Amino acid sequence: MKSSIVKGEARERILLAAEELIAKHGVDGVSARSINAAAGVSAGILHYHFGTLENVLNALLERHMAPLMSERLVMYDALLSMPEVTARGVVELLTLPLARKVIEQGEAGARYVRFMARLNSDRAPETRRIFAESFGEGGARLIEVLHSALPAIPKEILRPRLIFCSHAMVHSLAELASTALPSILPDHHQRQQYLWSQVEVLIEFLCGGLAAPTHIAVPSSLS
Repeated sequence: MKSSIVKGEARERILLAAEELIAKHGVDGVSARSINAAAGVSAGILHYHFGTLENVLNALLERHMAPLMSERLVMYDALLSMPEVTARGVVELLTLPLARKVIEQGEAGARYVRFMARLNSDRAPETRRIFAESFGEGGARLIEVLHSALPAIPKEILRPRLIFCSHAMVHSLAELASTALPSILPDHHQRQQYLWSQVEVLIEFLCGGLAAPTHIAVPSSLS
Protein backbone atom coordinates (compact mmCIF):
# COMPACT_ATOMS: atom_id res chain seq x y z
CA MET A 1 0.00 0.00 0.00
CA LYS A 2 2.71 2.43 1.00
CA SER A 3 4.74 1.77 -2.16
CA SER A 4 1.82 2.93 -4.33
CA ILE A 5 1.48 6.06 -2.16
CA VAL A 6 5.19 6.79 -2.57
CA LYS A 7 4.93 6.59 -6.35
CA GLY A 8 1.83 8.72 -6.77
CA GLU A 9 0.77 10.77 -3.78
CA ALA A 10 3.64 10.88 -1.30
CA ARG A 11 4.74 14.46 -1.91
CA GLU A 12 1.25 15.90 -1.59
CA ARG A 13 0.46 13.82 1.48
CA ILE A 14 3.66 15.01 3.14
CA LEU A 15 2.80 18.65 2.43
CA LEU A 16 -0.74 18.31 3.79
CA ALA A 17 0.46 16.48 6.90
CA ALA A 18 3.24 19.00 7.52
CA GLU A 19 0.87 21.94 7.12
CA GLU A 20 -1.59 20.46 9.62
CA LEU A 21 1.04 19.42 12.18
CA ILE A 22 2.96 22.71 12.05
CA ALA A 23 -0.29 24.67 12.42
CA LYS A 24 -1.01 22.71 15.60
CA HIS A 25 2.44 22.24 17.15
CA GLY A 26 4.81 24.73 15.53
CA VAL A 27 8.00 23.91 13.65
CA ASP A 28 9.84 22.87 16.81
CA GLY A 29 7.01 20.48 17.68
CA VAL A 30 7.25 18.35 14.55
CA SER A 31 9.86 16.12 12.96
CA ALA A 32 10.36 14.35 9.66
CA ARG A 33 9.35 11.14 11.42
CA SER A 34 6.07 12.57 12.73
CA ILE A 35 5.22 14.06 9.33
CA ASN A 36 5.94 10.78 7.54
CA ALA A 37 3.75 8.95 10.06
CA ALA A 38 0.87 11.43 9.73
CA ALA A 39 1.13 11.26 5.94
CA GLY A 40 1.00 7.47 6.03
CA VAL A 41 4.24 7.04 4.08
CA SER A 42 7.40 5.10 4.75
CA ALA A 43 10.23 6.47 6.87
CA GLY A 44 12.65 8.57 4.84
CA ILE A 45 10.14 9.67 2.20
CA LEU A 46 10.17 13.31 3.36
CA HIS A 47 13.95 13.36 3.03
CA TYR A 48 13.70 11.76 -0.41
CA HIS A 49 11.30 14.42 -1.75
CA PHE A 50 12.43 17.52 0.16
CA GLY A 51 15.74 16.89 1.89
CA THR A 52 15.01 19.02 4.96
CA LEU A 53 12.08 20.33 6.96
CA GLU A 54 13.02 23.86 5.88
CA ASN A 55 12.47 22.82 2.27
CA VAL A 56 9.03 21.53 3.24
CA LEU A 57 8.26 24.96 4.72
CA ASN A 58 9.47 26.68 1.57
CA ALA A 59 7.32 24.40 -0.60
CA LEU A 60 4.23 25.10 1.50
CA LEU A 61 4.79 28.85 1.35
CA GLU A 62 5.52 28.82 -2.37
CA ARG A 63 2.39 26.90 -3.36
CA HIS A 64 0.12 29.44 -1.68
CA MET A 65 2.18 32.63 -1.80
CA ALA A 66 2.57 32.84 -5.57
CA PRO A 67 -1.18 33.34 -6.20
CA LEU A 68 -1.50 35.50 -3.07
CA MET A 69 1.27 37.83 -4.17
CA SER A 70 -0.14 37.99 -7.72
CA GLU A 71 -3.50 39.07 -6.31
CA ARG A 72 -1.85 41.63 -4.05
CA LEU A 73 0.14 43.03 -6.99
CA VAL A 74 -3.08 43.56 -8.97
CA MET A 75 -4.63 45.26 -5.94
CA TYR A 76 -1.49 47.38 -5.47
CA ASP A 77 -1.64 48.63 -9.07
CA ALA A 78 -5.36 49.38 -8.66
CA LEU A 79 -4.63 51.24 -5.44
CA LEU A 80 -2.06 53.46 -7.13
CA SER A 81 -4.47 54.25 -9.96
CA MET A 82 -7.10 55.62 -7.57
CA PRO A 83 -7.56 59.41 -7.37
CA GLU A 84 -6.97 59.22 -3.63
CA VAL A 85 -4.97 56.51 -1.86
CA THR A 86 -6.43 55.50 1.50
CA ALA A 87 -5.19 53.55 4.51
CA ARG A 88 -8.14 51.23 4.00
CA GLY A 89 -6.84 50.37 0.55
CA VAL A 90 -3.54 49.22 2.09
CA VAL A 91 -5.35 47.20 4.76
CA GLU A 92 -7.58 45.54 2.16
CA LEU A 93 -4.52 44.67 0.07
CA LEU A 94 -3.06 42.79 3.05
CA THR A 95 -6.28 41.29 4.36
CA LEU A 96 -8.63 40.34 1.52
CA PRO A 97 -6.48 37.73 -0.28
CA LEU A 98 -6.01 35.75 2.95
CA ALA A 99 -9.63 36.29 3.96
CA ARG A 100 -10.76 34.78 0.66
CA LYS A 101 -8.73 31.67 1.42
CA VAL A 102 -10.53 31.27 4.74
CA ILE A 103 -14.01 31.94 3.40
CA GLU A 104 -13.95 30.64 -0.18
CA GLN A 105 -11.42 27.78 -0.17
CA GLY A 106 -12.84 25.68 2.64
CA GLU A 107 -10.63 23.65 4.94
CA ALA A 108 -7.59 23.88 2.64
CA GLY A 109 -7.57 27.68 2.85
CA ALA A 110 -8.34 27.72 6.56
CA ARG A 111 -5.54 25.24 7.26
CA TYR A 112 -3.04 27.40 5.39
CA VAL A 113 -3.98 30.55 7.32
CA ARG A 114 -3.62 28.66 10.62
CA PHE A 115 -0.23 27.45 9.39
CA MET A 116 0.84 31.02 8.58
CA ALA A 117 -0.28 32.25 11.99
CA ARG A 118 1.76 29.55 13.70
CA LEU A 119 4.85 30.45 11.66
CA ASN A 120 4.30 34.08 12.57
CA SER A 121 4.35 33.12 16.26
CA ASP A 122 7.50 31.02 15.95
CA ARG A 123 10.53 32.75 17.41
CA ALA A 124 13.13 30.60 15.64
CA PRO A 125 15.24 33.01 13.51
CA GLU A 126 15.20 30.78 10.43
CA THR A 127 11.44 30.37 10.55
CA ARG A 128 10.97 34.11 11.07
CA ARG A 129 13.15 34.74 8.01
CA ILE A 130 11.12 32.35 5.85
CA PHE A 131 7.87 33.94 7.02
CA ALA A 132 9.13 37.47 6.35
CA GLU A 133 10.34 36.55 2.87
CA SER A 134 6.94 35.06 2.05
CA PHE A 135 5.43 38.56 2.12
CA GLY A 136 7.64 39.64 -0.74
CA GLU A 137 9.78 42.75 -1.07
CA GLY A 138 7.00 45.32 -1.25
CA GLY A 139 7.04 46.40 2.40
CA ALA A 140 9.01 49.59 1.77
CA ARG A 141 6.69 50.56 -1.10
CA LEU A 142 3.66 49.99 1.11
CA ILE A 143 5.10 52.36 3.71
CA GLU A 144 5.44 55.04 1.03
CA VAL A 145 1.86 54.48 -0.13
CA LEU A 146 0.58 54.47 3.44
CA HIS A 147 2.43 57.69 4.23
CA SER A 148 0.83 59.36 1.22
CA ALA A 149 -2.55 58.44 2.72
CA LEU A 150 -1.54 59.45 6.27
CA PRO A 151 1.00 62.27 5.81
CA ALA A 152 0.60 63.52 9.39
CA ILE A 153 2.09 60.30 10.76
CA PRO A 154 5.87 59.84 10.35
CA LYS A 155 7.10 56.83 8.39
CA GLU A 156 9.04 55.77 11.49
CA ILE A 157 5.68 55.33 13.25
CA LEU A 158 3.88 53.80 10.28
CA ARG A 159 6.54 51.12 9.80
CA PRO A 160 5.99 49.31 13.14
CA ARG A 161 2.26 49.96 12.91
CA LEU A 162 2.15 48.13 9.58
CA ILE A 163 4.06 45.22 11.12
CA PHE A 164 1.65 45.09 14.07
CA CYS A 165 -1.23 45.31 11.60
CA SER A 166 0.09 42.34 9.62
CA HIS A 167 0.54 40.22 12.75
CA ALA A 168 -2.94 41.06 14.03
CA MET A 169 -4.45 40.37 10.62
CA VAL A 170 -2.90 36.90 10.26
CA HIS A 171 -3.80 35.79 13.79
CA SER A 172 -7.33 37.20 13.59
CA LEU A 173 -7.99 35.39 10.32
CA ALA A 174 -6.55 32.19 11.81
CA GLU A 175 -8.97 32.55 14.73
CA LEU A 176 -11.78 33.05 12.24
CA ALA A 177 -10.62 29.95 10.38
CA SER A 178 -10.90 27.92 13.59
CA THR A 179 -14.47 29.03 14.37
CA ALA A 180 -16.86 26.08 14.39
CA LEU A 181 -19.74 27.63 12.45
CA PRO A 182 -21.53 24.72 10.72
CA SER A 183 -23.42 23.73 13.87
CA ILE A 184 -24.43 27.36 14.52
CA LEU A 185 -25.03 28.47 10.93
CA PRO A 186 -25.77 25.36 8.85
CA ASP A 187 -26.58 27.44 5.76
CA HIS A 188 -23.45 27.98 3.67
CA HIS A 189 -24.54 31.41 2.42
CA GLN A 190 -25.25 32.59 5.97
CA ARG A 191 -21.82 31.38 7.11
CA GLN A 192 -20.11 33.29 4.32
CA GLN A 193 -22.08 36.45 5.12
CA TYR A 194 -21.13 36.18 8.78
CA LEU A 195 -17.45 35.60 8.03
CA TRP A 196 -17.29 38.55 5.63
CA SER A 197 -18.94 40.74 8.27
CA GLN A 198 -16.18 39.74 10.70
CA VAL A 199 -13.54 40.54 8.09
CA GLU A 200 -15.09 44.00 7.76
CA VAL A 201 -14.84 44.44 11.54
CA LEU A 202 -11.17 43.43 11.33
CA ILE A 203 -10.47 45.87 8.47
CA GLU A 204 -12.08 48.74 10.38
CA PHE A 205 -10.06 47.84 13.48
CA LEU A 206 -6.76 47.74 11.57
CA CYS A 207 -7.53 51.02 9.80
CA GLY A 208 -8.13 52.64 13.17
CA GLY A 209 -4.79 51.44 14.48
CA LEU A 210 -2.88 52.68 11.45
CA ALA A 211 -4.57 56.09 11.37
CA ALA A 212 -4.62 56.86 15.10
CA PRO A 213 -2.96 60.20 16.00
CA THR A 214 0.49 59.84 17.50
CA HIS A 215 2.12 61.84 20.27
CA ILE A 216 5.46 60.05 19.96
CA ALA A 217 8.40 62.28 19.11
CA VAL A 218 10.55 60.63 16.46
CA PRO A 219 14.30 61.12 17.13
CA SER A 220 15.94 63.23 14.45
CA SER A 221 18.43 60.43 13.80
CA LEU A 222 15.54 58.22 12.62
CA SER A 223 13.66 60.79 10.55
